[in-house]
Formats: sequence, structure tokens, C-alpha cells
Amino acid sequence: MATFDISGREDLREVYESLLSIGIPDHKAQSICMTLSRPNTGYTITDYEGKYTLVFASWATNPSQMYDTIQHETKHVVEHISNYYDVNPKSEESAYLQGEVSRLMYPASAFVFCRRRGR
Repeated sequence: MATFDISGREDLREVYESLLSIGIPDHKAQSICMTLSRPNTGYTITDYEGKYTLVFASWATNPSQMYDTIQHETKHVVEHISNYYDVNPKSEESAYLQGEVSRLMYPASAFVFCRRRGR
């Protein structure tokens, strides 16, 4: 799983180029970047054949919005993994998966929060 923090035009260019490099069609990459050009948005895309997931989060207007976006995208990651491995979303296994994905995303989210706070 890779995470991208989008806070400006250069970040969007990196996202766009990354999407193209993994075979996302140009029109889809542009659409994703348009979504991410707005605050408090995110996007999660999974390549089931390549077995990887990319998570993108745009800039947040406040820490609670950032947390909300990260939790929202975490849910999508869990859904994608659960679909692939046929995990019941209401199971304890799914709950543990949610925790594991959250732990994996924590370093990126903590970095974004500290960077935006000037630390």
C-alpha cells in the first residue's frame, strides 16, 4: 500500500504521472486528479492483479477533516482486500483487518499532520 499526500500542483502532477505509469487511462487519471484538487477528498485504487493499493488524500481544512478522509479511505482499502480474499465485512477478521490497515496508514497521516502544523 502506498499513500500520497496532495497539497499542491506538483503533488497532483506526481499523482497523475504515477497513475499513468501503472496503466490508468488518461481520462481516469485526470478525473482522479480533479477530485483530489479539492480539499477534504481522497481516492483509493486497487490493482487486484498486481496486488497493490494506492491511497490519495488531498489537503484538509482542519485535523478532524484529515482524520475523516483517512478513515474513509481506510474503509475502501479494507473493502478491496475483503473482496479479494472473500472476507465477510461483518466478521471479526474484517475488524482486525481494519485495525491493521489503520496502523499501516498512521505514519503517513501523522507525517501529514505534523508537516502541516510546521513541526
